Amino acid sequence: MKNPTRPSLAKKKTGPITCSAMSSEKLPLQTFAHLISQSEGPRIKRILIANRGEIACRVIETCKKLNIISIAVFTDQDVLSPHVKQADQAVKLGPIDGPQGNPHQNGELLIKIAQDTKADAVHPGYGYLSENAEFSRQVQEAGLVFLGPSPRSMAVLGDKRSAKQYLLKNAPSIPLIPGYNGSEQNIDRLVVEADRIGFPVLIKASAGGGGKGMRIVRSREHLASELARAQSEAQRSFGSSDCILEKYIERSKHIEVQILGDSHGHVVSLMDRECSIQRRHQKVIEEAPSPWLSTRLRKEMSRKAIQIGEMLHYESAGTVEFIVDVDTSKFYFLEVNTRIQVEHPITEETTGVDIVALQIFVAGGGRFDSLGYFQDNMAEQVGHAIECRLCAEDPSRDFVPDLGVIRRWTPATEILSASETQHVRYETAVETGSQVSIYFDPLIAKVIVWAPTRPLAIAKMLKMMSNTVCIGIRTNQSFLQSCLNHPAFHDPQYTTSFIPDHLPTLVRNPYIENTEELHELMSFIPSMLWRTATAISSPRRPFSSLPLGFRNQKADAASTQVDIVKIQGKVVIVKWPVMVNPGQAHEVNIVPLKETNDEKSTFHQTKIKPSAQVARKYNNIISSQVRALPKMGKGKTHRVELQINRNEALRHSTRDWQLQDVCVEVDSQRYHAYIASAPIWAASDAGKYQQVFAHLPSLGTYIEYQLYSQLSFGESLRTASGAVDPSSDSNAKAPMPCKVLSVLKKDGERVGLGENVMVLESMKMEMNILTAGKGIFKANFHTGDAVEEGMVLFTLS
Repeated sequence: MKNPTRPSLAKKKTGPITCSAMSSEKLPLQTFAHLISQSEGPRIKRILIANRGEIACRVIETCKKLNIISIAVFTDQDVLSPHVKQADQAVKLGPIDGPQGNPHQNGELLIKIAQDTKADAVHPGYGYLSENAEFSRQVQEAGLVFLGPSPRSMAVLGDKRSAKQYLLKNAPSIPLIPGYNGSEQNIDRLVVEADRIGFPVLIKASAGGGGKGMRIVRSREHLASELARAQSEAQRSFGSSDCILEKYIERSKHIEVQILGDSHGHVVSLMDRECSIQRRHQKVIEEAPSPWLSTRLRKEMSRKAIQIGEMLHYESAGTVEFIVDVDTSKFYFLEVNTRIQVEHPITEETTGVDIVALQIFVAGGGRFDSLGYFQDNMAEQVGHAIECRLCAEDPSRDFVPDLGVIRRWTPATEILSASETQHVRYETAVETGSQVSIYFDPLIAKVIVWAPTRPLAIAKMLKMMSNTVCIGIRTNQSFLQSCLNHPAFHDPQYTTSFIPDHLPTLVRNPYIENTEELHELMSFIPSMLWRTATAISSPRRPFSSLPLGFRNQKADAASTQVDIVKIQGKVVIVKWPVMVNPGQAHEVNIVPLKETNDEKSTFHQTKIKPSAQVARKYNNIISSQVRALPKMGKGKTHRVELQINRNEALRHSTRDWQLQDVCVEVDSQRYHAYIASAPIWAASDAGKYQQVFAHLPSLGTYIEYQLYSQLSFGESLRTASGAVDPSSDSNAKAPMPCKVLSVLKKDGERVGLGENVMVLESMKMEMNILTAGKGIFKANFHTGDAVEEGMVLFTLS
């Protein structure tokens, strides 16, 4: 490969990027606009985007560059989504869970909207109806242009079974992985086929993608149960429960080739991407080109991909996926995704084209041979690009999705300098205040970087990820940085088993070994901000000339000025001097609070009322630790300083949250922090606390603090002392808002420890619920029921 250089032909965006922003274009969009206008094909002036979220934003961005009117659709749950705001026109679909089902999957409704809004074409995005051959046919029959492949191509290649049967018959030179592609779904037949293939085998949804309806089965006794789950997930995701079986290759790489075809028989390759970093068969990190492929193997795979496209006169964008055996360097055809892919931006970054623009170009009759760009039907890749998928999920809890409000979203492009963020793009449909919902995929944003070499691209991505502020919900942000930092990722031979092989180390913070120490050290930030804000917000209060926290009896231990901060269940005491002002240095004591069990329990004491027990516990804490602080000699005294660089109030629902950028200095060490804090008055209510999030780039993620006054902390002890329902252990509670897919046990049935008793669904993902004990089972919910987070799913008696 020649020395990579990227002369930019388009203005670089340095502000917040919510859609595609090509860092360099070898094929300027003006070229497409000119050729489209000269084409004899259909004129596309208005496009309905039959999708939502970040892919809708991505299509809108190209429409703007080509002066095409974009028409968005949205459900009630998406009324505030950025794709609705960015489109030239938007049409409401109604509720996503209405009696007619998800309107995003209602082809007749979407076509009617396209006709009513005078659209010329429909772009399906990815997911939903994007690979539905019947929808493609209906769009064309309605006199509209479908910005995707023909119904025939989609029918043959969009289904894994038919694609393999077609290639087996018409292209025997295409290597197929051993498996079973028949239509018979009887479990007895599938057991026979699995024995023939040899375990482990991979169950895959015939009509699916994105890891949905996919299971690894290592022994025949688990085949029936895993098949049932795969079929259930496939039916809900793609409308078909049919599955196929494939031989599971233990040491494999997932390589895909981006192809595009025009209506004149030309099929070209935009070369390869590697997507081997996966969890639960869903891609997490992708890069282009693959760092492992040889030049010979890369071109051979591209030729096979082009061959497949030419056989069916393929039109528009598609991706031919291969599995590569690392030990033998043999590759096998997996499937064709007859749509634009989530990871298409890294191909755009290494080839300098806009794939959405190419889809519009070929739909308008454009010819690839008129561009003078492709040699031997292949594009040239320059440099290296990486994409990370930032998702609302908790890697430490087996990647269970998380829900809630994003209290602050600030991409690194708003934090770092323009020189640092050159060739960086964010593709997302979230903003500060966005709601992460049960109804949609947990993908928050895609972060894409380009650099001349792979090591430089990895270093740039690490910097972007650590400086991306996404707080308020649990994400895989730290996990992604651990993956990028891991020595095994730097070895091009990494395989699809990278995450399961290294999971224990990947869930640790990639920068700091003992994060608890840093969490405690930074606990002065919410305390100092609260005291500062309180002093500033009340300049006309009585005795305003006196500093905050002034006490007449300084020698009285009861006048010790402290705040109490909780961090992930741990409690620390933050002791201040009398006066706290920003921009000044202060001494602060940070002491972990310890439970006091000085008194031995007696029969008489067990008869004390709970309220009295709480009062005793609180008095023990105050007397033994808070009042003793001046003479304890425990806990290190730190010299701290805090400078507020940005202070902005934002309204979320009916509550004002504060966004602040601060620079803190602790014992001569300087840190930057990006804050989102709840209203101050929330901490003044009895037993309440102020919620404060602090993102630290040096940590690569955020810390959540709960700030109490002494009194509110005491009241919180009273709340925490309430009676606990012995049946509501953590395994019996819904981990998030969800829907019950099935109840596997009957009421009155005796169950043992660790048995699977329920299957839930949330954010397009299934979850097994296991028992944490033994007993007689009784379900509190039934199949189809909607369940709120924290509700008790079942009891064991």
